[in-house]
Amino acid sequence: MNVGSQITEKIIELYPEIKKFNLKISTKFSNEDNGWIVTLSKGAQTLQTHIENADALKCIEGEKCMYFGNQLMGFIDAYCTGSDACKI
Repeated sequence: MNVGSQITEKIIELYPEIKKFNLKISTKFSNEDNGWIVTLSKGAQTLQTHIENADALKCIEGEKCMYFGNQLMGFIDAYCTGSDACKI
């Protein structure tokens, strides 16, 4: 399994809200930034965030991705909570 898939799986494991709200997630390595671009989307709403390569590897090893967690909660608050956009 490649690192991008491992990151995606670990993030989904750590943040069950992704599945709960049926968000799409993808990861892509950026050579320019030496890190991972994680994209979350739901309908027309999209959030991209960057995870440093070292932080991504820590995430795979089981540590929480704190910065990503903050971004995810912001996405859910902005586009899912209290609206019909992310009906369960």
